[in-house]
Amino acid sequence: MRSTIISIGDELLVGQVVNTNASWLGDQLTRIGCRVLRVDAIGDERGLIRREIEEAARRSDIVIVSGGLGPTHDDVTREAICDMLGCDLRIDEEQLRRIEKRFAERGIELNERSRRQALAPSGCRTLPNDYGSAPGLAFGVGEANVFALPGVPSEMKGIFTDQILPDLAAAAGDIEQKTYLTFGITESALADLLADTIPLLGPDVTLAYLPSPGGIRLRAMRLGSASDAHERYRRLLQTITTAAAAWIITDRDEPVAALLGRMLTERGLTLATAESCTGGLIGAALTDIPGSSAYYLGGTVTYADGAKVQFLDVEEDLLRLHGAVSEEVARAMALGIRRKTGADIAVSVTGIAGPGGGSTEKPVGTVWIGVASSRGVEARRYLFGREREYVRQRAVSQALALVREEVLAVDRIAGHEGAI
Repeated sequence: MRSTIISIGDELLVGQVVNTNASWLGDQLTRIGCRVLRVDAIGDERGLIRREIEEAARRSDIVIVSGGLGPTHDDVTREAICDMLGCDLRIDEEQLRRIEKRFAERGIELNERSRRQALAPSGCRTLPNDYGSAPGLAFGVGEANVFALPGVPSEMKGIFTDQILPDLAAAAGDIEQKTYLTFGITESALADLLADTIPLLGPDVTLAYLPSPGGIRLRAMRLGSASDAHERYRRLLQTITTAAAAWIITDRDEPVAALLGRMLTERGLTLATAESCTGGLIGAALTDIPGSSAYYLGGTVTYADGAKVQFLDVEEDLLRLHGAVSEEVARAMALGIRRKTGADIAVSVTGIAGPGGGSTEKPVGTVWIGVASSRGVEARRYLFGREREYVRQRAVSQALALVREEVLAVDRIAGHEGAI
């Protein structure tokens, strides 16, 4: 199936809001074997919305629209759909009852603007919204199926997952896919390693490289049931697992934090964190994983030197002689949080995220990461570039990767190797 995603909202065009809806929808559609032809972002203009949907319907089997179903004057997606279908707006009584119940539970008075969100074009089938106010809309344009969803991410995801995705997946046909996460290798070097896979690829067997600060995901996919496609897909997976074995850290579609949580749980190990330049991002990544309280004991954000002394028992002499961004302080931070919490493994991060604060000796992007366990303590130095957010995100991923290495090292000392 071919699909187009249309995101509506002036805020997307002027940079006030990042278009996460489109990326999420693209991922979900790709997972079920639906080819995304285009992703368009347009403003809140009634005529433009109609033209975009009609044009997308001519080239696509599925059109997903998000945004413009809210209560304000610039939410005109409903009206654009009415223009397209030649119908009027009507109140969807079922969704109105949902809105009334939602407002009553929150003790908020329901006004006419909020009631407006229960309006739906009479030519559409409504998709109940259990996550917010405006219902989703389903209708046809030519041979295409069109779905209009609220722009609020939680509402869009809820309606799409509950009421649209199952039917699309059932209609998508025979597909198979596998995702690997690699870490510590560049995209170009990985592509060189996997150069032998190119003859295996085609419209029915694909390999995507998806780089991020957390590593490079490799997504292999087979679409269709031809015996040749099955054989090429099998050989593709075999080549990946052989050629990139040294760099693959998980063959599940999961973030490093989820992999690490699984490893810690299986071994009965606990973890604590001491963060400076990452400002709690490591702890956030760990606690994003359900059930992380079983292995993550907690951590500190000790941004100032005084906080490192007060909460982690870092000696003032170390800070004065070596500076906060140093091997000595990274080691002391890891030892301090491990001692304070009693964790089996502790990780610390201290660095210069920028844009200022660098020097010739310690340029912006310098990060020291320390790891302490029953094996002792060590710290490693990294240079992560000059862009602040990238430095912080890369430090998080590297810290989690080092903890993974430490878990495996503790395994070897114990004389056994658990599943990773």
